[in-house]
Amino acid sequence: GAGRQRRRRQVHCQGMASSSRYRFDVLARAVEGVQERTVCGAVVTVLSLFLIGLLVLYEVKAFVTTTTVHHIGVDDGDTPFGSSLWALPDQIPVLLSMSFAHVECDLLSLEIDATRGDVEPVNAVSFRRPTPHELQGWADDADPETACTLDGQLTVGKVSANFHVEVADAQQQQGNPVVAGRGAFSLQAYAAQMLNVERRKLVNVSHRVHSLHFGERVLADTVAPLDGTVTAPKVAGQQHYLMKVIPTLVDRPGWAVAHTNQYSLAEQFVPYDALAFGARGGSGGSALGVFFYYDFFPVVIQVVQRRPSLSQFLVSICAIVGGVFAFSSIVDGIIFQSAKVLSTKRD
Repeated sequence: GAGRQRRRRQVHCQGMASSSRYRFDVLARAVEGVQERTVCGAVVTVLSLFLIGLLVLYEVKAFVTTTTVHHIGVDDGDTPFGSSLWALPDQIPVLLSMSFAHVECDLLSLEIDATRGDVEPVNAVSFRRPTPHELQGWADDADPETACTLDGQLTVGKVSANFHVEVADAQQQQGNPVVAGRGAFSLQAYAAQMLNVERRKLVNVSHRVHSLHFGERVLADTVAPLDGTVTAPKVAGQQHYLMKVIPTLVDRPGWAVAHTNQYSLAEQFVPYDALAFGARGGSGGSALGVFFYYDFFPVVIQVVQRRPSLSQFLVSICAIVGGVFAFSSIVDGIIFQSAKVLSTKRD
């Protein structure tokens, strides 16, 4: 019957186990009733499960977290990135947003001056009244009617140059009166010039740079050095921002390779009394305002963001589980044998 067939199968398996052909079987079966459970074994098992859970959580965190690796190379136009070449553009878009707390929009202008003397055009610029949020925290006493926010888009070449927001003279905006007579004209012109100098010393160029980016803002968690910078000088003059721009390639999981730029920042303020009078040149002359000087480094930074693959994650989990249980069995065996030896000596 069925019972006799089961007994036959048991005998057959036992015969297989005793046969010399199956001595290489490393999966030895414990005989029922020979296994022994101890309190120390239970403690080691609980600690092993706790350690496995802790290590698995760490691996899960590492699996969902991206790691960033930086490489540096030479910007020679065609930059190798992985198995392909990436052509870096020669023209870089610049996005600028800033607010002046005490200068009207009619007195502001945005220009680009290249080192070679050419004046490059500005793509788009708008002057508007700032919102209360744009003045909050740094110019709470400013009147939005006499303040101004500038939003500009321009394209610059990869050369040493500057773009600046200049504050014009209100008297020049209205035009100078013409006075007959050479002597009268000279005397009145001199008086008007002295009055203009004193009036220009009262110009308040306090401002906040909301954002300034060279190229596309690829990494959302990256803050540019000038973002949110507030400058409130006590006297009139020129604010200089000196920037060293480095082209950057960013490779993110699930995204195409993107091009952006990073820059370092140094700044200085030149009071109106220390400015060089005369015609305004590339150094700014006696013009009041904010000047952004930039220069491009002939290198490129490659930013690679990576996450472990699913196969690496599964291998790590298997290694954790197997390694912890193997180590715990060794520890439990040492504890069990030590306790057995001590018990024998007592007897």
